Amino acid sequence: MRERLVRAGTMAVVLLVGPAAASTQERPTTPAERAQAALALLESKDPYERQKGFLQLEALRNPDAGPAVRRYVDDRNSEIRAHSLRAVAAIEGVAAVPLLLEKLRSDRHPRVRRAALLGLEPLWRADPKILPAFIGSLKDRTTDVRMAAVDIVSRIDDPRAREAILARYTRERRRDVRRVLELAMRRLGGTDG
Repeated sequence: MRERLVRAGTMAVVLLVGPAAASTQERPTTPAERAQAALALLESKDPYERQKGFLQLEALRNPDAGPAVRRYVDDRNSEIRAHSLRAVAAIEGVAAVPLLLEKLRSDRHPRVRRAALLGLEPLWRADPKILPAFIGSLKDRTTDVRMAAVDIVSRIDDPRAREAILARYTRERRRDVRRVLELAMRRLGGTDG
């Protein structure tokens, strides 16, 4: 009876985490092996597996994976473009700034523009063009992008950022964006709420 329970428990682990994860001999152990395994996930037809691959590459930040991930920044699928931009930003750092700025300016899908914003956020001190791009995104036609821009800009300690938030606060009409702006104003000490 106990042996059956142990076998059943082992099967449950294999079913929940997959056969590769259950066997330590087959698991990738080095960062390069993990990057290769994540790159293989990008070819999957399953959107969840592709997303998982991009997220793993973003976390690993293996510079050798950069060119392979860049292949996806112009994919027809906006979700793939967005995930690839976040991964490229994490992998390449400052070298990815021109690409991210271009996608922020030109991509038609809000998900991709938002991903470009988020990819640029930790790099904003590296290039003087980034802060004006963030401020320009406060006027994006899509509320999700504006809300992300408000959140990012309100955390930047720069007089231009503060002025831009105050200006957006006086002009914004969408209730969901106004809520984010009110939080930003509190953070900046500009309103009592």
